[in-house]
Parts: sequence; structure tokens; C-alpha cells
Amino acid sequence: MPFKIYTYEDPYKLDKADFWNEISALPHFCSARTLVNGFKDVLGDKIEGLICPLDDLVEHEDVYMQWTDNISLRIQQYSVFSAKFKQLLEKEKISKPFYMALDKNQNHFLEAVRLFIELDINASAIDGSKGNKEQQLFVYMLKQAQKSSLFQFPKTPSREKLKEIVVALAKKEVEECTGTPQEVKRCERAVGVTKEQPFNSIVIHGVHQFTPVQLRLLLAMEKMGMTIIFLFNYHKKYSKIYSSWNEIYGCFEVPIHHDTVVREYESPTMQNPSNALACALGEICEDRNAVGSPLLRKWYKLYESIQLMEFANITEYAHFVSNHFDAAIQSYSDSRSVMERGNNVWSNAAVLRHLDEQVYTANRDVHTLLKIYYPEYAKDRHFLSYPIGQFFSAIYRLWDYESRHIIFDVNAIKECLSSNILSVAPGEVLLRTFYNVAILFENVTTYEEFQSEIVEGYAKNYDKLAATPGTDALSELKNLSVYSKYKVTKKDILALIRAIEEINEIATYLFALDNSREDLINFGKHFHNLEEFLKQRELALANEQERALITALQLRLDKIKPENSTFSGTFKDLQQGLYYYLKQKNDEDQDVDWIVKNFEQIDGDILQSKRQFEKEQRKVYHFACVSDRDMNMTVNDQLPWPLTDEFIHAAYSPIDLQFQVYYTSLGERSNFLRYALFYGLCYNRCDVRLSYVKQYGDETTEPYTLLAILGLAPKAKLVESVHKSIPFSISVGKEITKGVKYDRYQMMDMFLCPYRFFLDYVMEDGPVVQGNFLYQKYFENLLIEAVWKRIGKRSRADAMKYLSQIMDQETQKLEPYFKFWKRTEIIDLKLRAKNYLVHEVITNGYGTTVRFYAPSHMQMRKLFGAALFSIDISEVEKKNPYGQFEALTKREGWKKIYSLPKLPKPDNQALADSLCDEAKEYLNQTCGKDKAAISSDWCTYCVHRGNCMESFLRSEISMSSSRDEP
Repeated sequence: MPFKIYTYEDPYKLDKADFWNEISALPHFCSARTLVNGFKDVLGDKIEGLICPLDDLVEHEDVYMQWTDNISLRIQQYSVFSAKFKQLLEKEKISKPFYMALDKNQNHFLEAVRLFIELDINASAIDGSKGNKEQQLFVYMLKQAQKSSLFQFPKTPSREKLKEIVVALAKKEVEECTGTPQEVKRCERAVGVTKEQPFNSIVIHGVHQFTPVQLRLLLAMEKMGMTIIFLFNYHKKYSKIYSSWNEIYGCFEVPIHHDTVVREYESPTMQNPSNALACALGEICEDRNAVGSPLLRKWYKLYESIQLMEFANITEYAHFVSNHFDAAIQSYSDSRSVMERGNNVWSNAAVLRHLDEQVYTANRDVHTLLKIYYPEYAKDRHFLSYPIGQFFSAIYRLWDYESRHIIFDVNAIKECLSSNILSVAPGEVLLRTFYNVAILFENVTTYEEFQSEIVEGYAKNYDKLAATPGTDALSELKNLSVYSKYKVTKKDILALIRAIEEINEIATYLFALDNSREDLINFGKHFHNLEEFLKQRELALANEQERALITALQLRLDKIKPENSTFSGTFKDLQQGLYYYLKQKNDEDQDVDWIVKNFEQIDGDILQSKRQFEKEQRKVYHFACVSDRDMNMTVNDQLPWPLTDEFIHAAYSPIDLQFQVYYTSLGERSNFLRYALFYGLCYNRCDVRLSYVKQYGDETTEPYTLLAILGLAPKAKLVESVHKSIPFSISVGKEITKGVKYDRYQMMDMFLCPYRFFLDYVMEDGPVVQGNFLYQKYFENLLIEAVWKRIGKRSRADAMKYLSQIMDQETQKLEPYFKFWKRTEIIDLKLRAKNYLVHEVITNGYGTTVRFYAPSHMQMRKLFGAALFSIDISEVEKKNPYGQFEALTKREGWKKIYSLPKLPKPDNQALADSLCDEAKEYLNQTCGKDKAAISSDWCTYCVHRGNCMESFLRSEISMSSSRDEP
């Protein structure tokens, strides 16, 4: 008989089953590594032969790895589709909008074609007329693919070769065994047993969600005359919970043999809340007992203590997990010896053993956040988790194959600069410089613009201003952050320019084009250049960890380097293909040593709860995301675009076993999640917790209906740290300020906001203008100042007559230093300056001449944006805590007037001295420990508005007026 199906009631007594002697020495291939570990924990030496995950066999390099894990092949397949779609567009077989939709979803489209090739379904068996235009195109592309050698599925190895592979897997289990000496010996014995046994039968244990490649191998082995024994847990008492297993394995059309020795699972004598909830869940599904029946009331008293937590969103859920994992890290750290602490080598498995709460999730979104929180704990970290991975990902986004230079995507540029890959300067230095001069790049889009605007323009302007004496009007431009030597040094500028040039040089080196076609890249040459670059980079590395990464990356590149070095494709093919490789889903979310596990891993891990309970280990098994949204999945949720359940039912009449089993598995996904929850509750000997996520974006979810029926109500509460840290304080010595020299403009700072005075003149040598808004205001004031100096004391008629001409002349002097603005922005600023000059300088006042230029007034405008602020205090009034400064304000009804000219000139010695004394008190904090920040209208013009949070803490933006007062 080619197929056999065996089931057992009690996983803890599997070795007592009537079929155990038949299967104990056979190779066991399990659904997941956790199931392997679970049965090793429960059965130990009673497992005689190999036991390992089924995917270790299926994805072995001599079986199907050249299809499942061949990124080079996938890139070539992607490129073929790109060329075909482009050809269809050129022949007007498809429209431009449709082509753009294909372009955006090409990865999904390719996955759909690969799926049907894995299922060995011929395109001729599908009626494309039953689908929409994208599904009709799918059938056409599947037909084209099946004619191409690029899409030929690998042949299954012979039976003899498969036995060699199985023996090799047994040896690999020995090499990778980290268990007790007894477990190592068991693995060693399994090698001998596997060698000696005739390779006639294998056991497939606990597989519910079959993949096409798994089925392809098993059916091929069955055709070789081998017996495939399917084995899974089955609770006859709760047949509806296990109905999905009957549906899937019913496709094989062989009788199911239920163990006759252990006929029923016996719950522990002291039934715990977890077991009681499982029984209640089973009874509800079987429809044997209604809610409120004596039996369910009895069980409810046991399980009502189970907590059903409500997380507001996925971030709060991840925060909860993070708290427990941080506690596990600390516990593991505390348990290590002094010698172990010195080597700084951490074991993921060891940390997880210290985890007091193991989470299993029905929704995988949390994995993404946890990989960001703990990238170092991902067993096979995404290439993009490393700086060098981010660097290459950015390089692929920056390159423009048409111009053969990089383009300016600011985010990608920043990723390259911060990667520490560039040789010119450390990443943090380059990134800091870039942030300080970011305004220069706002309108730079190409490398040519970078050369003209930054290298030729800005760098030369910086040198020119650096040599400008303080008496020159242009020297005021040194107050701008991009021209301030205190913010950006000449060395920093040259380093940034060289770094961007180096990025372009690296990209040019990597993306050599195929001479035969201008838009094609030779993939073989590209990957060769990439490897050469890495080798050169490796020699310069001082960090051993990074050196090891480069070596590992070179091995990964060997995987994706096309065997045919003459293979070429478009840059988009390369970009998208490699992007898929870099972003592809790794296996850590299915890994035994990952922080949060999936429901597929419950059945193995839960078996270890028996030993944990017996050893009195405090362990909580947490089943998360048990909401109707996450526990109920449709077939369409699992199919790649453009496939749908409706199209497949209409267009394909399945007759082959492989498709029937696979498609039934998809349809039973929701029932599998229900079974996994039941299994985890039923066989658990430790404590349990349940939870669900309330909000996914705009979608609100509800707890799993079955739990609500059983009376479990969710509770939302603040997620707190598992172990609260002990608060501590430090004492920092400080130097007492002995005196403050009077400066009228510094005291204006102190008058409006003492904290601003501290930031401007204690932390810095003076305010440095930064940010586009303040740059525009500063340009406007410089233009007003320059023109006012020329028209002051002249007749109003002449001033109006020549105003436009004078403004053009003064603008021409300033404009070269503001090349980062568009011409329209300069024109707008000129109009604003002209409006001020006409209404506030030329026409305002008496007589026939323009009033004298007022240098103090213009200095106030440049520093504070205005000379007078009228603040509404009808709801709240903020006072300056220093009396002499507060006394300078004036009330006018519900308005409080802050007039900067009220600050005394230096010749008012008494008041000036008293203000200096209060400034000294503030700096020494003699009268209080407050930073004395006063947020109001002046925050709009403050150079620290991007860093200081005080303005954001205001309850609302004041609508009060501000005007100038000469």
C-alpha cells in the first residue's frame, strides 16, 4: 500500500501506539523543527531513526533547492516576464495602464506562475476565457513559461540518491545537536539505523498545510514504490475540531487507522484552566453541550481565570513581547559566569529558555517590528538589517541607467552616507554634515545638478564668505547654518562632496552596461564587480564581525550569480530581482529560536510543557491574535495575484491528487488555526494567556467568536515592564557663572524666553539660522536692510522711482548664495521685501524724505522676526520668572505687550546691571531649577524651533497680532 494514515490520541504516549514498532526506526519528517524538538523531549531514545523537518529534505541542494532557493533563476524568470510584457505593450496587445499595473505587481504575477508549475498543472488544462484580462494573461504566460527551460521544475532524485540524502541529513542532525550527551548519542545511533534500514518507507508527521513542492516530492516517492506513512494527532471525542485533517487526508482515499492501544487522551488528574477551556471549546464545536449546561458551568469556573488581553494595536502587542524578552535577556545575562560574560557571545536558544512567556501568533505582522527591535537575534538576518545591505539597497534605488549617474533620492543618499561603507569619513560625520546642509539638496535631482550647484556653486561660495571681512554686508550670511563654520567646517563639506562622488563611482563600477544593448546590464559582470568590491572592502575592515559578514555575503552572492555569465537584463529586472532577494521572507519567523512563533509551531512546543510543569518551571504559553479577523482566512487571502478562488473553480477541474491536497489545505486554513489553538490548550500543562489586537489601521476587530461564546471577555490595560528598573540619579558638577556682560540683544532673548537665551548664547556662540522658513525670512530682511541703507534720507519720490532698480541690484548680490531656491521663490521674497519697504519705510512717517535707516530695528527683525509682540492672555498668562524682565512687559486689556525696544541701552547702567544679575541667577539656577521656557508667537522665528519641544506643547497657536515698532 503506497499511502498509510495513522493517528494517535495522546502525543505523550505515542510510543505506546499499536503501530509504533513499525515506524520507530523509519525516517520521520515533521511539519516544523519545534515538533522535532517536542518529540525528542517526550520520547527520547524511543525514536530510533532520523527525525527532522520535512523541508530539510524537500529543499536539500540535491532535491529541489535549485528551484526553491535559486535567486539567480528567479531574477532571470523575472527578466523574461519584463521583456514579454514590454513586447505586448509595443504590439498594443495590452494598454499602458494595464502594463503599469503588471509592472507594479510583477513579483506576485511571477509567484502565481511558479505556483502552477510547482503543482505541475499544464496551461492547456485551464480555461482562460473564464477569467478577467489579467487571468487570461496569466494562462498565456503560464503556457509560455512551460515552453522555457528557465521554468523547468527539477527532476526528483532516484530512490538510491534520496537514501544518501536522508543519511546525510541524519549526520547533519549529529553535527548540529546542542542537546544533552544522551541526545547526541541518540542522533549518532540514528545515523547507523538509517544506513541499515531499507529505504522503503518514511513517516510524514503532523503536516497540515502542505506546500506544492512537499507534495511533489512525496508523490514522486510514492511512484517509486515507497510507502508514505502520514501520522498526526486525532482526538476522536472532538472530531469537528479535527475535521480539517479528515478533509485533507481524505484526498488520499485510504482508510485511516486510529491507534487501538491508547484509545482516549486522559487529562491530568488536576485539570488546569487551559485544559478546561479546550474541553469547553470542543464541546461547543461538537454541539453536545450548550452554554449554561452543568458541564460547561463547571469548566467555566476553572477557565474564567484565563486572561484575554486586548492590545490597542500591533505596536502595543510588540511592546508587550519586548518587555518579556528584555527580562529574558537580563535573566540570561545574570545567569552567565564571569568567563562567559567576557566572550560576549550570546545564544538565542539560551535566551529563549529564560523567557517566562512564549508567544504564538495567528498574525505575522509582529515579526516585522520585532526584527527592528532585535535584529541581532534574527538567526538569518535580512541582508538589509546590516549597514552594508542598506548601502547596496540604496545604490540600486539611486542608479539611473539612462544618464549612467546616480539620481538624488535623499533617503537613499542618507542610507549610503550612514552605512560606514564609504572611505572618506565615518558615517555619523557624513550624516551630520548632510543634515546641516540638507536645504542645499532640496532641488537637486541629478548628479549633474550636484556638480554644478554644490561642487561648483556652494563650495566656492563658502570659501568666498569665509574670506569676507566682518565689515562687509555679505558677512551676515555667515549666520546661516550652511555658511557657519561652527555648524559646517570646510573639512566636513569636502568630505560630504567626496562621499557622494564615491557613491557615484561605486554605482558606475557596479552597473556596467552590456555593449550589445544600451539598456541591458550584464548580470554576470555585475555580480563579479560586486564581489570584487566586497573583497576590496574586506581588506579595509577592522571589525571582525563586519569581516565575517562580508565573507557570508560573498557566499550569498555565489547563490545568485547566474551560471550563464552572458545573461543580461534591464536595470529594472536587476533592481527588482535583487530587491526580492534582499527583502524576501526569511525563515526566522518559523525558526525554533525566534522570539514569537506561529501557530504551526504550537504542537511541538506544547509537548515540552509536561517536563516544565514537573520541574516547577514558571512558564506561560500565550496564544495571540485570536480575533475573528486573524483566525478566519479565505483562500483568496493566500493566493498570489491575479489568482482567485472564483477563477480557479471556474477555469480548472482538478483531477490530480497534488492539487486536491494543496487546495484543500488552503481552504482549511481557518480550521487549522482553530485546531492549533485547541491543541495548545488541551495538551498544555502550564499557565496560559490569550490576547488579540483591537485595531489594524482603520479596521477594528473583535475577539474570536468561540471565546466570546464561552464567556471570556477582553481586558485592556497598560502594558508595563515585567521587571521595573530601579530609579537612579547622578550628580554632575558645574562651574558657577561669576558675571554676565550686558548685551542688549542677548537680554532680549532673556526677556522673551530665558531658555532661548541659554541655547543661543550659552550652548552656542550665537544664534545660527537654520531651516527653509527662517532662511527666507533672513533673506527678506537682508534685502530690506540693503535697500533701506541706500534710500534712507532720500526723497520719497526718488525712492519710489528707483526702488525696483535698487532691489534688482541688491538681489543680484545675494542670489548667488541661495542657488538652492527656485527662481519663483526669489521673486516671491522680493515682493514681500518690496511691500515692507513701500508701506513701512518709504510712505510711513512725515515729511518728504524717507526716514533714516534704523540698524537696531533691523537687527531685531533679523533675530526675532518682529520688534513687538502682542500676546492674548485671556485664557492663560505665562510670566517671566525673573522680575526685572517681567516688569518690562505692559498690559493692554487682555493683551500683554512685549516691546523689544524697551530693553535698556548700555548707558542705562542701573537697569542693565540688574538684568545681568538676574541672567546670572538663571544660569546658576539659584532661584529655581526650571529651564524657564516661555513659548509664544516668538517661537515661530526661533532658530531652535526644530529641536525645542516647548512650542509644540502650547495648547493652541495664538492668533494674537505681532507688528513692528521702530
